[in-house]
Amino acid sequence: MKAVLLFAVAAALAFAGGYGFGRIEAPQAAAPAAPAEPTAGGPYYVEAGQLVVPMLERGRTTAFILTQVTLEASSADDALLVRRRLPHARSAMLESLFDLAGHGRFNGPAVDPQGVATALLAGANGSFGRNSAQPIRAVLIDRLLRQDNTRL
Repeated sequence: MKAVLLFAVAAALAFAGGYGFGRIEAPQAAAPAAPAEPTAGGPYYVEAGQLVVPMLERGRTTAFILTQVTLEASSADDALLVRRRLPHARSAMLESLFDLAGHGRFNGPAVDPQGVATALLAGANGSFGRNSAQPIRAVLIDRLLRQDNTRL
C-alpha cells in the first residue's frame, strides 16, 4: 500500500512540476525577439464557402461546377468589410461562375483555375461599388470540381 501511495505522490509531483515549468517557460519561448522594423499584420482570410453552378445544355443540366473559395483581404478592416458584405460578394461570384459556364469555360478536359480566380476576383470586388477601394486582394480556390450529371 505504501508503494502505491509513494508512486501516486511521485507522479503528482512530477505532473505539477512539469505543468509549472511549462507555464513559466512557455510565454518566454513564444515571445519573439524585437524585429528590426515593424511588420504589418496579415494576411487576412475570409471563408466564402462553396459555390455550385449547374451547366445547362438545351435546357438540361449536364454537369455541376463546385468551387470552394477563400478571399484574401489587404487589412483587418478590409476583412471585416468583406465579412459584412459577404452575401453580396458571394452573389457576384455566382454571377461570374454562371457567366463562365454559359460561355463554355468549363467544357473540355482542362479548366484554367487562374482565369476562374481572376473572374471571381473581379466579380467580388465589383460588389463593393465602382468608386470604392478594392478590399479583396486575391481569390484562393480551395476546390474546383466538375461533376457530370449521369441522370439525363
